[in-house]
Order: sequence, then C-alpha cells, then structure tokens
Amino acid sequence: MFVSRAYSHDPHERIDTIGGMNSDRSRWKLTQAAAIAAIEAGTDEFFVGTGEPVVLVVVVTHGEEKYLTTDRAKTHPDELLNLPVG
Repeated sequence: MFVSRAYSHDPHERIDTIGGMNSDRSRWKLTQAAAIAAIEAGTDEFFVGTGEPVVLVVVVTHGEEKYLTTDRAKTHPDELLNLPVG
C-alpha cells in the first residue's frame, strides 16, 4: 500500500489518497473519502503489509472528522504516514 499526502500540519488531514497493487499487478488508488465510504459500507477492507503481521486499515473519528489509521495506531501511530508516497 502507498499513500499520497495532503499538505497539512494536522496529522488527521495528512492522507489524501491510498493505493496499492492488485493480485494481477494492476494498480489501484482511492481518495481517503472513498476508502472511508467503502470501509463503512462493508464493501472493501484494506491492509498494510505483505508479511506478518498484516495490519487492518480502519476508520476513526477525531472531532467530527473521519480519517484512516490502522488497528494498531495506539502502538504505531504513524503507520500509514510512514508508507511510501505514491
């Protein structure tokens, strides 16, 4: 998975898009809003990593804004922000 970062000093607004590679080696890319909608609708799940452990991407709310993070954000708070920029 990779991320595109938006210019912001607020850590909750730094991810603009996420993307990765399908099993057929084609690339995909979604805005953060589209990824949040897909997760909340239950139509898609996103993961970080190819080995162990594979980490689930989840939606959280800060204030009234929703954003993406991982399910282990308490111990790895910048996990998505540390992904390669795509």
